[in-house]
Amino acid sequence: MSLASEQAVAAQQASATNGYYNVHAGPFNLRFQGEMGLELNDNVAYAHTDKDADLGFRPNLNVKGYWQATELNTLALSVGIGYVAYIHDPKRSYVNISSDSGLAFNAYSGDFVFNLHDRVSALDYAIQDASVSDILIRLENTAGLGVTWDLYKLVLNMGFDYDTFNSLSGNYQYSDNASELISGKAAVLISSASQLGLEAGGGFTSYSQQVLEGSAHFSAGPFYQARFTPNLSGQVSAGYLQYKFDHGGDLTNLSEFSGYYASASLNHRLNDYFSQYLSAGRKTQLGIIAELSEEDFVFYQLTWRFNQSLFVAGRFSFAHGNTDGSIQSLGYVNEKYDRYGPGLTFGWHISEKLLARASYDYLNKESDVSFYNYVQNRLLLDFTYDF
Repeated sequence: MSLASEQAVAAQQASATNGYYNVHAGPFNLRFQGEMGLELNDNVAYAHTDKDADLGFRPNLNVKGYWQATELNTLALSVGIGYVAYIHDPKRSYVNISSDSGLAFNAYSGDFVFNLHDRVSALDYAIQDASVSDILIRLENTAGLGVTWDLYKLVLNMGFDYDTFNSLSGNYQYSDNASELISGKAAVLISSASQLGLEAGGGFTSYSQQVLEGSAHFSAGPFYQARFTPNLSGQVSAGYLQYKFDHGGDLTNLSEFSGYYASASLNHRLNDYFSQYLSAGRKTQLGIIAELSEEDFVFYQLTWRFNQSLFVAGRFSFAHGNTDGSIQSLGYVNEKYDRYGPGLTFGWHISEKLLARASYDYLNKESDVSFYNYVQNRLLLDFTYDF
C-alpha cells in the first residue's frame, strides 16, 4: 500500500485495539462518555449595558464509534450532543453539538484514499467570530467527498463539500446560507517528517434571504508542515484570496474584496510535565452583521501536568479585526475591534473513569462602535465519566 494508506490504516487499527473503546457490539466498537456541567456567566448575551447573569446546566453525551468494514475500509462515527439550560432566562437555552461530530467512511484502493463525510455542529458563534456581539447559535452541516492520491514523494488531494449554515437564533435567520466548495492540495515530501506544497480553494455562497449578498471566492498559496524534533512540530501557510459579490454592492456597498490569509502554529512538548501550543495568523470569513470580517489573531496555551491525575492549563487569546459591507438597512455599521482574554483550567482525574474540570474565561471586547463592546466572565464546572 501507499504511505498515506498504510499510515491511516495503522492509526485506525491501533485506536481499535488499544482499549480506547469500552463497548463492543458485534463488529462495532463504541465509546460512551457522559458529562454534566454547571456554567456561571455574568453576561450571557454579550451586552454592553444591562448585563444579564445566569446559571446554566450543561448535560452532554459523547459517543464515538468505529467499524472495520473490511481489511482496508472503515466507518468512523463521532457525536457530542448536549443541552445548555439557563435558569434565569430559559429562552436563551439551546442544543449544543460539538465541532467534531460527524460520520466518515474511508475506502483504500492502492495509492488512493477516498473519504466520504458528513460533519455537523451547533455552537455559540460569538465565541468563534469576535465581530458578533450577541448570543448566536448556528447549525452547520458539511457533507462531501475527499480523494487523496499518494505518489510516494508527491501527494495530491482533491475535495468537494456542500456546506450549510442555519441560525437557531431568530434575529439572525437572514444569515442562513449554503456554499458549494472545492479544494485542492499538492504536497512534496521533503523528508519523512516534512512536506511543502501548494493549496487552492474556492466556491459559491448563496443566502436564503436577500439581506446579505451571495458571493464567489477563491484563494491559493503555499504551505509547509514539519516535525522538527520528536517533541516539536509546526506548520505555516499563506496566500491570496478574493471575493466577488453578486449585486455589485447594491445591498451592502461592497462589490469585491481582495486580501491575504496567513497562519502559523507550533506544538511543543517541553518534557513530561509541560507542553505548549501557539498559533497566529490572519483570516477572512463571511460575516453576520456585514458581508466580511477580517481578523488577525494570536492564541497561546501552556499545560502543566503535575502527575497522572492533576493538570492545569493556562491560555490567552487576542484578536484585532474589522468588518466591511455592513447591513445598514438593519442598523449595523462597520466596526474595528480588539478582543482579548485569559483563561485557566484545572483538571483532576478522580478515578480511571471520572474527570473533574474547573475552567474560567474572561473576554473583553473593545470596539469603535460603543454598543458592540462587552465584558464577560464565565466559570464552568464539569464532570466527565467514561462508561
